[in-house]
Amino acid sequence: MRLRGAILLTFLWYLISAFTDLPLPHEVAETFFILLFNSEPVLGKTLVQHAAASLFRVLTASLLAFSIAIPLGIVSAWNRSLTEIVMPMVEALRPIPPLAWIPLAYVIFAPLPNTVQVSQIFIVFVGAFFPCFVSVFDYSRNVPEELLEMARVFRAPERLILRDIVLPHSLQGVMSGVRIGLGVGWMSIIAAEMIATSGEGLGYFILVMYEVGGRTAEIVAGMAMIGTVGYFMNWLLLKAERLVMPWR
Repeated sequence: MRLRGAILLTFLWYLISAFTDLPLPHEVAETFFILLFNSEPVLGKTLVQHAAASLFRVLTASLLAFSIAIPLGIVSAWNRSLTEIVMPMVEALRPIPPLAWIPLAYVIFAPLPNTVQVSQIFIVFVGAFFPCFVSVFDYSRNVPEELLEMARVFRAPERLILRDIVLPHSLQGVMSGVRIGLGVGWMSIIAAEMIATSGEGLGYFILVMYEVGGRTAEIVAGMAMIGTVGYFMNWLLLKAERLVMPWR
């Protein structure tokens, strides 16, 4: 089925290219493999270098976001007082798209020496934090009540209930939140790199290829690299999920 889907996509691509300026698939493939390890003349970097720059920002920001969102989501679901403090703020800020933070981020972090880098990391942090927090919070809050009651009947301390019941039950929420958050973060960094001059990154590469004369083959090759990196990130997380939760 996947092969049929790829064949159908390629056919539609050729069909659309016949009536538009969209480059043909084989032209994009040739450009993609040339730029993969050969520096393009405008920015002097390969697609691998651009992807590595974007990936570094995403992983840095996502690691920071997850290290806060996961424990905060579990504790907030477990503590009613903390829930009443945290959830109104989350529900107020969560609907704001990460891209809406871009202008404000560049203003807030303007005094810092590396404004662009810090601002982009912040934007990815926003994109990765909220999906992860909500997923972890929901799974932690929905622990089966009978398990909690049984533990309390045997007078298990709250610390053990949290460790032995709530945390294992929250594991699915953690894995789902990380997958979704990383995906949103990856989309956010591409857009953030198009707004300000970062010097490198896939989003900046695509923007520059447009500005220097609309090099459509290079633009689509950059988009293909974005999709390829995103696909393999998701694939690795699915593999990790099967290792952590083999019963699924």
